Amino acid sequence: MTATRSALAALLLVCTPALAQEPPARDPIAAEALFERGKLLMDQGRTQEACAAFGESQRLDPAGGTLLRLALCHETAGKLASAWLEFLEVVRVSKEGMGEPGKLQERVRLAHEHLSAIEPRVPKLAIVVPAAARVDGLRISANGLPRNEGTWGVALPTDPGDVVVVATAPGRQEYRATVHVGEGQQLNVELLPLAVAGPGPDAAIPSASAGGARASVLRPVGVGVGLLGVAALGVGTYFGVQAIGKWNDANAVCPGSTCSEPSGVSLASDARSAARVADVTLAAGAVAVVAGVVLYVVGAPSAVKLHGTTASLAVPF
Repeated sequence: MTATRSALAALLLVCTPALAQEPPARDPIAAEALFERGKLLMDQGRTQEACAAFGESQRLDPAGGTLLRLALCHETAGKLASAWLEFLEVVRVSKEGMGEPGKLQERVRLAHEHLSAIEPRVPKLAIVVPAAARVDGLRISANGLPRNEGTWGVALPTDPGDVVVVATAPGRQEYRATVHVGEGQQLNVELLPLAVAGPGPDAAIPSASAGGARASVLRPVGVGVGLLGVAALGVGTYFGVQAIGKWNDANAVCPGSTCSEPSGVSLASDARSAARVADVTLAAGAVAVVAGVVLYVVGAPSAVKLHGTTASLAVPF
């Protein structure tokens, strides 16, 4: 067992609210019934319900065998960080506990086997808080679990999926954002300074919501401008085709360099007018399309910016 693994396990234990609660009253009978129910549910493929049954059984009457079942269940359910921590705990309690040596050794063997298999798959999330973002009373949580100052910048194991990061501080707007971590990914989330809460009822509005409001305005505007640009390009193309056609008709009436035929002169004049309209509308359409794309990109939510495996949470002032 490496020192790093033990340290990370300790950090997870500190960050789990349930461990800070009063220990529940033991109920071995209910625990045994729930244990058997968990096994039945696993056989039926009802993994989530099975994990809940094993978890409650372990809560009512902690036992190494139940803990191993819970770890295996969480592994099956894809809750890799939870399973990782539980397998570590299985090893610890098996080495310290009482029981048949053969069963204890088998539990340790299974736990080590599964740890080796899932450890490379466990995602890790680090919340980085630069000095400029550190204010008195700053509180950060990830999926409801507090990330205290001692864990800032530390890549902690987390279950795969969406992680809701929330940051609050007195006199500052609350900020929350959701990042997604996949198996085997390490994600670094950098928190920028929280916006100062302004006076009045608007002060309670989260900064993420304000950012979302800007995005909801700029993106539709960008789409609208872009569509106008596409329409202008269509009009310009139409008049360009008309100009070419009229020039061809004028040349057919007056093939020479000079033309005295009224119909030829009229066709040439119409061709020049159509060409001017085409030039103007094509240029305006191109500019509108580019502007629409820029507005759409700028209007994208900027609170979370992913760069490879690094996420940066930017809170606008």
